[in-house]
Amino acid sequence: MSPHGSFRGRLVWSFVAVVAGVAVLIGVITLSLVRLVPARGLEQQLADQAEAVAGSPRGVEACLAAAALQPVGTELYLVAANGAVRRPGCPLRRVLRRPGQPLVPAPAGVGGADLAAGATVTGVRDGIAFALAPVPEPAPRNAAGVLLAHRTGALGAGLVGLIGRRLLLAALLAVAVAAGVAWLVADRLTAPLARLVAAARRLGSGDLSTRVGPGAGQEPAELAELATAFDDMAAALEHEQAEQKAFLASVGHELKTPLTTVQGWTEALLDGTVDSPGGRREGLERIHAETLRLARLVQDLLDLARLGRGQFAVALVDTDAAAVLREAAGAAAARAARAGVPVQQLLDQPLAAHVDPGRLRQVLDNLLDNATRSSPAGQPVVVMARPLPDGRVEAAVVDRGPGIAAEDLPRAFDRGYLWSRYRGTRTVGSGLGLAIVKALCDAMGVAVRAEQAPGGGTVFRLVLPAPRGAASWGPARRSLPAATEPT
Repeated sequence: MSPHGSFRGRLVWSFVAVVAGVAVLIGVITLSLVRLVPARGLEQQLADQAEAVAGSPRGVEACLAAAALQPVGTELYLVAANGAVRRPGCPLRRVLRRPGQPLVPAPAGVGGADLAAGATVTGVRDGIAFALAPVPEPAPRNAAGVLLAHRTGALGAGLVGLIGRRLLLAALLAVAVAAGVAWLVADRLTAPLARLVAAARRLGSGDLSTRVGPGAGQEPAELAELATAFDDMAAALEHEQAEQKAFLASVGHELKTPLTTVQGWTEALLDGTVDSPGGRREGLERIHAETLRLARLVQDLLDLARLGRGQFAVALVDTDAAAVLREAAGAAAARAARAGVPVQQLLDQPLAAHVDPGRLRQVLDNLLDNATRSSPAGQPVVVMARPLPDGRVEAAVVDRGPGIAAEDLPRAFDRGYLWSRYRGTRTVGSGLGLAIVKALCDAMGVAVRAEQAPGGGTVFRLVLPAPRGAASWGPARRSLPAATEPT
């Protein structure tokens, strides 16, 4: 990248351009003042000389005054009362060697009208500075005023040149200093940016442990904040990658186990190892159960993919949440009957909420499957609900399983977290169900949380939004257990 295209180059050139522009502006103003001041001084000088000559503007005196002023570039004229302008006659022309032509022509428009003011008049016209002084008591045939003229084109030329050279030197020095300062400032600004660029390239190459870290403490606060944001992003990416690896590992394990079982039984059936009718039925039942397990895992993965792409359609309506809870509890009781885990219902009739009935059933199926799998045989899983004073509905699924440690409750709905945390100590599912529950609840505006149940186990609480309609519903007849109360 060329210096002109870089941040450093642009900053340096911007500083130089600003300083150069200011220097040019100062130079123009200064030189104009240098030209103006000598002209004003010359006018005053001509006025003093004209008033001196006006004291005796006759004959030899006027001739001598004209001859004395010509070497310094000033021409003397006599002005009549009618405004006529003439050079004074000089009987000593040959002796004084006065030129035949005037050095400076009389400025146009200067004449009798200016004498009428009765005071000395000065000015600059067409590059000629002049001073017109009236004669105090002119004789009838003598001049009424004395006019001195001097060209201003060469005025202050030496001074302008001297000051111009000094201004040029000062401007070059200022530009050099500005370029140096801009380079240092740009270096201070671009050094953290260079570290960010290098870190971003390492991050893009796959090194998610890359961190910019704190600089020397001298970078601007905005760049320090940018570095902190970059480190936070890198940490989030690293955490996300670790979770994805754990998720893929958990999914791979969950897929491998039923596939291994299916493969083992099919091989046993094909090679005749299992040839009794009872053994074949048992094998087919195991294959069927593992196939259902695989189908559920695949469906969980599809659900997560839809949630990640925002493709879950949620149709919120006012519905009887108690009816959905009863249906889910009944289906769960049928599934858990073989394991000897009963499912009890403690529900009010009816309970109105503004939810998607199908998605709410999906949430309850996941929670009840986890609860019946965690609870030992003979220990019931309880489904209960009650209305809240503000019109919402609170529902809960309570199991009597080993429970979740207090420090793990805030992350209970993280994808695969409980699976990786407890897979070696208890029966766990795919690690996806609770993540789907949380995503569906968020989509419906349902608050969900996990708590430790009194006496052991886990309580999953749902707070369903109040209905939008004006229908009245029956009062609460049953209350849910608090975390501090025994059931």
